[in-house]
Amino acid sequence: MEKRNRLVAPRNVVNTKMLYSFYILKELSKGNTIFGNKVLEEFRNRFSETSLPFPVSSSTIYETLYDLEMKGYVKSSWTGDEFLNKRSKKIYSITDSGVEYYKYHIADYINNLNKTKATLDIMIDMLMK
Repeated sequence: MEKRNRLVAPRNVVNTKMLYSFYILKELSKGNTIFGNKVLEEFRNRFSETSLPFPVSSSTIYETLYDLEMKGYVKSSWTGDEFLNKRSKKIYSITDSGVEYYKYHIADYINNLNKTKATLDIMIDMLMK
């Protein structure tokens, strides 16, 4: 049986949970309020016009928020008014650990994305010329 060669995108870079994590931490570090549906809506809006839709998943967003909370990077609280029968939602805020993690890791993550993009640009160039 002949072994096939495959080109595999670096999973540690093109990883939706990692992208969600850094996006959430960035928004929270700017003082913005985050809850799951807000993140979902933002990703759907930003990628709605792309020819290859980004795989936006509400379960992965909530999993990411849960993981960030378990790591101590964010904390959550419930908001809503039972008396007025308003639905509660879980609102997230960033912790000092979250600010520190974001500050010390975002540059490496963006650098890895740029390296992946540069590799893809070379491949496209090789096939086009």
